[in-house]
Amino acid sequence: MVERDHPEIPLSKQAELLSLNRTSLYYKPVDKPEEEVRLKHRIDEIYTDHPAYGSRRITAVLRLEGC
Repeated sequence: MVERDHPEIPLSKQAELLSLNRTSLYYKPVDKPEEEVRLKHRIDEIYTDHPAYGSRRITAVLRLEGC
């Protein structure tokens, strides 16, 4: 889609032609810490098992589990 080393069209012009923010071309995704992924997975499990639980109750369950 975007050619960083294009000899004739600068990166800023390519971004403009594609209606992209130029800064988004420089974004490099960062991997999430394993602990955060594990916590999100556990929150999802609790919510799946107990859909009526709100954020406060889910937080209480996590604290009881030592998360």
